[in-house]
Amino acid sequence: MRSLLKVSLGALAVAVRVSAQEIFEPVDFNVTEALIDNGVNITAIPELAGLVARSSLKGCSIACNSLKLIFGSTKVSSAAPTTYWSKQQLDVDPSCTFMPTAALEVSTVVLLSRLTKCPFAVKSGGHAAFPGASSIEGGITIDMVNMNERKLSADKKSVAIGPGNRWIDVYDYLTPYNLAVVGGRASTVGVGGLTLGGGISHHTNKYGLACDNVASYELVTASGIVLTVSATKFPDLYWALRGGGNNFGVVTTFHYETLPQGLMFSSKRQYDAAYAPTLFDAFGNAVIGAVQDPKLAHFVAIAHVRGLKLVSTEYEYFTPVDAANPPAILQEYLAVPWIQDSTRNCTLAETTPGLSEGMPAGFRTTMWSQSFKLNTDLMKRIASHFFTIAPSIPGVSSLSFQAFSTPALHAMQKKGGNALGLYPDNGPFFHILFYVPWTDASEDESILTVVKDFLGAVVRMAGELGALNDYMYMPYSSPYQPVLSRYGADNLAKLNAVSKKYDPAGVFQTLQPGYFKLDGVAPYGTTI
Repeated sequence: MRSLLKVSLGALAVAVRVSAQEIFEPVDFNVTEALIDNGVNITAIPELAGLVARSSLKGCSIACNSLKLIFGSTKVSSAAPTTYWSKQQLDVDPSCTFMPTAALEVSTVVLLSRLTKCPFAVKSGGHAAFPGASSIEGGITIDMVNMNERKLSADKKSVAIGPGNRWIDVYDYLTPYNLAVVGGRASTVGVGGLTLGGGISHHTNKYGLACDNVASYELVTASGIVLTVSATKFPDLYWALRGGGNNFGVVTTFHYETLPQGLMFSSKRQYDAAYAPTLFDAFGNAVIGAVQDPKLAHFVAIAHVRGLKLVSTEYEYFTPVDAANPPAILQEYLAVPWIQDSTRNCTLAETTPGLSEGMPAGFRTTMWSQSFKLNTDLMKRIASHFFTIAPSIPGVSSLSFQAFSTPALHAMQKKGGNALGLYPDNGPFFHILFYVPWTDASEDESILTVVKDFLGAVVRMAGELGALNDYMYMPYSSPYQPVLSRYGADNLAKLNAVSKKYDPAGVFQTLQPGYFKLDGVAPYGTTI
């Protein structure tokens, strides 16, 4: 095995080479030489020795066999991962699954993909709702499950988190230190996709999104270079990673800034559907009230469950709350009569299983997103239309209303801002998540059509009220939505420029075809 992978300090130094030049990858870049720099003995693998950079029907077979020879069978499997959230991703069969443990290994698989023209996908938690997001038919699935580092810095101001972690892993690790990071709200969601797509958090009102609170990224580029990317090192790439998805490289470590967090208030409540308008008014006032008190996270959700209309809310407040004397921003919400209630002061880790339990794995799923300027009349109209069309969807469907408050929008501008195109002058905003789980594949087209038509009707309503906003939240969006183009023409042009600088061959646009690409084309060319 050592003859196939000769890792020396010299090779490692080459693998982590950093270039600040304007032409990041030279025109005459040689993939074979880069693999040799990584310590891969090309001559010991006959299929690679005679392979030139050309398309080959056997490319993925050669790539997978080479990975087994280089890294051993414990890191390469012919089976797909079994830990995807949606059934659609579970149904995708790769040629092989590679489970790296270090950035150098990720560098090598990216270079092998280039050499063999074998496409790949990268899986963090695998929580997307459509095939090809972090899965790949016939290609290489790079499952980051074993890259699960959790290491607090000596000064406790940042924590290194590997992309194989779920958010519950992160919070469990930080709880004994009375620390947290701005991260996801559902325990089983992976850190990678959520952070690269933005990352709504319980802490967003005060600190912004998860992507706004990453101190630095360890990133493998298309040419196999391992970079440290921050607001001061490769700042254009740092900006692009804040919401730009998987278009610029493979993140092998996220260094998140920490924040103090002890016990917090958590409340989940269900209501008679007649109280939905009252709750939307409370929602709007809480969004406006965030200017005075940014400690509250909240959303209102409506659902149709086998003929029943349901309304629920969830609230989190940074600090413990005395139920007899809640902060002013919570009082209007808490005054609404409820049917069921679960309220306590608890750790951040203890709040996260609830959302995962409400959206269980193993179903066929779809999620769609759209944002609007804050308008409670529009929210009420959307809810009314939802309850009109929901009976045409078998089983369960839900619609969640969430907010980007003015303080949150200001926090998104720090360290050069993110790529999302959301600014305080145009806000505050609310956005919706339409979520449907089902089991019968024969219902795919009809369900997707109903949801698409619903979003079209809602957009028309918003236009009539002057409340339309282009932005779509990537982690909640469907592959049929033009997510990146909705960041604004200037931001999309800048994202494309960053891509061309750091990935001039377009590796992450063509050889990693899944999820949301800069050209807006859905995986596998799917249409409805």
